Amino acid sequence: MTRPLVALACTTETWDGVPHAAVRSAYVKALEDVSGCAVALIPGPGPAWHIDDLAGRFDGLVLGGHESNVAPEHYGGPPGPGPRDPDRDTLALRAVHPAIDAGLPLLGICRGLQELNVALGGSLRDLGPSSAHREDLSLPRDEQYLPAHDVRPAEDGMLRRLLGGEGTVRVNSLHQQAIDRLAPHLRVEATAPDGVIEAVSAPGTDSFVLGVQWHPEWYAADDPVSRQIFHAFGTAAEKHAAAR
Repeated sequence: MTRPLVALACTTETWDGVPHAAVRSAYVKALEDVSGCAVALIPGPGPAWHIDDLAGRFDGLVLGGHESNVAPEHYGGPPGPGPRDPDRDTLALRAVHPAIDAGLPLLGICRGLQELNVALGGSLRDLGPSSAHREDLSLPRDEQYLPAHDVRPAEDGMLRRLLGGEGTVRVNSLHQQAIDRLAPHLRVEATAPDGVIEAVSAPGTDSFVLGVQWHPEWYAADDPVSRQIFHAFGTAAEKHAAAR
């Protein structure tokens, strides 16, 4: 059986003065092994057809995380922390509307949740370098991605149903920015104890749309919450492939 083909947005990184389209292999592995999808890496920003063809050629779109932050000029915010990735901003902010309009399953992770919110008319805020949501950089990388705090899924929300009715789950936390003004067509799916929005959905759309502020890709095969998220996205992508 042919696996659904999903587009995974790349970031732009420069090594030895040469720009590269980059993505962490943890995203690819989670999508292949847990979601059951084939993955195509999509660099940005690309020509107009590059974005417009997403809906016709793919069965899902994933906007993963990165150290860079969405530039504040995209949401009318004050100067905020860097670094920046203009190519990724252009790619993600152009792709969200066509993907949703076409009923394409969409999963946003960390920066991807923020891009989803900004693309649909919301804004972001800086949590500050000492925020409890930042990772401890003195720890080994694997430990930085271990659960760090609780989140509470909304009682009648998509995420709680996806997680089998769990009222509280623990997630990792590696972000410097968060949603400030929620986009008009998004719904809060989970919050942290300090009120930070941790997950959103897009009710009224024709497909699976979910953004989470944490990183489920790192332990996708082992962590029950992460596994359910990637499994649900894969199921939605499979349904889209069958109907395409």
